[in-house]
Amino acid sequence: MQDYYSRVVKELLNYKEYKQRCAVIRIELDELIESNRGVSYEGVNVKGSNDFRSATENAVINRDESELKEELKSKECMIAKIEEALEGLYTMERFVVEKKYMNGTIEKDVNIYTHPKFEWGRNKYYDFKDQAIEKIARILGYAKK
Repeated sequence: MQDYYSRVVKELLNYKEYKQRCAVIRIELDELIESNRGVSYEGVNVKGSNDFRSATENAVINRDESELKEELKSKECMIAKIEEALEGLYTMERFVVEKKYMNGTIEKDVNIYTHPKFEWGRNKYYDFKDQAIEKIARILGYAKK
């Protein structure tokens, strides 16, 4: 099979994980923002510094926040690409792809081509699956027509 096939399958299998990871990153970012809030003593005349954290602590917090934001951006981008690619499929192609790959594991072929909502049988199932993977590869830019 073409070299794009495994790349597409990998992205489809990771889709659910990407969505969950984005949710966790948002929680972590919210937690970082909350932990950065402190009591401000601005305007109060005391000796010493108004800083609650050292420059090193602030640098670590900023780096962690930056890395999380970058990971979030990357994962959200891939999620959006996959969702756009799925929109480009015919109904049965999408059905096959979603049943086969989108739950985070690879479903057995027989469970899909014998599914009550799939009326075409084994041979047509493989046609739909191959067409869908090739179409997704083209939409994602992994293959040329």
